Amino acid sequence: MRRLLRPKDILMLALAGAGDLFEEVKDPLHLVSNSYKEVYGFVPRKYKRNNFYKTVSRSLKTGDMEKIVKDDEIYLRLTSAGNMKIKRDFPIVSLTKVWNGKWTIVSFDIDEKARGIRDRFRNKLKSIGFGMLQESVWISPLPIEKEVLELVESNGLSLNTYVFEVAGMLFGNPQELVRKVWKINEHEKEFNSLKEEMGKIEQLSETLNGRDKKREEKISDPSQTNSTNKKLIDKDVGRLKREFNGKYLSFVMGLPLLPLEFYPFSLKYLRKFT
Repeated sequence: MRRLLRPKDILMLALAGAGDLFEEVKDPLHLVSNSYKEVYGFVPRKYKRNNFYKTVSRSLKTGDMEKIVKDDEIYLRLTSAGNMKIKRDFPIVSLTKVWNGKWTIVSFDIDEKARGIRDRFRNKLKSIGFGMLQESVWISPLPIEKEVLELVESNGLSLNTYVFEVAGMLFGNPQELVRKVWKINEHEKEFNSLKEEMGKIEQLSETLNGRDKKREEKISDPSQTNSTNKKLIDKDVGRLKREFNGKYLSFVMGLPLLPLEFYPFSLKYLRKFT
């Protein structure tokens, strides 16, 4: 199940850059502008301006964000505390492109009588990036030994759990292992669907703008050119782009925590609208 993103989550992810997957957001709530325009980029339209104003106001008070002035314009920026919080809540923003070639492996033997503890432990392993190789053997290509040890100790499972760091595979293809354990094919299918949708939006934008340009060329006096059509086109295409960016954000947040080289697609390809 995809994580339900709150308005604050979306804004902080935008400001964090989400692992270089999103552009910086420039005053997205127009806090210093009297004229309110469409919310920038991938922020869903269902979040009203008032909700975002409250979100920013609360975040400024808690010290998660700050307002800065750059070239006489006001920007929102995460503080160091905000950066730590977003990296804790959304580990995907900290992923690096290069894998160090090592695996973290967790093996445990928890009695059926403690099924509740065992299930919670599995869910927690999954939440920090592990994939299930077998029901009691979980693996991750991320260097997260510290998080695992804290998890084991906090759940009182030191006598039931073994944690290994393995530097390589003697047999087998790491890419194929990742594809199988983390069901990469399903994510690739969703990526291709988004890619196709983005292509249709681009094609629609080019078609509509082309028609509008031809219509303008037929008018001998440029001063008589009606800009209404252009505004309508921009508004419709802008709406489609915002909806697309909302789907893109949800897609990225739903990806398993893996070094980017394990994905058979480039996430930056879908950044054209962000």
